[in-house]
Amino acid sequence: MKELALASGGTALVLETDGEHVTLLAPVARPPGSPLTGSFEGTSVTIKVRGSRRVEPDADGRCFRIEGRFVSLSRALRLALTS
Repeated sequence: MKELALASGGTALVLETDGEHVTLLAPVARPPGSPLTGSFEGTSVTIKVRGSRRVEPDADGRCFRIEGRFVSLSRALRLALTS
């Protein structure tokens, strides 16, 4: 699975994505409508959050399932995230 380095610290695991929408497992919750920024392979990524909810934590302590959509994702980065 792929990981995003979050700007606020820590990492978020990409659970599923179709290149437009994404579901993450993150260490912190985010309110609906807020931007979530991070990086993947050195490239900045912004996600507009649709919602988040608490789930069972993984081994790294990530316990929030966040759903959202990518904002201005390049074609190359979209391909890297979906492959």
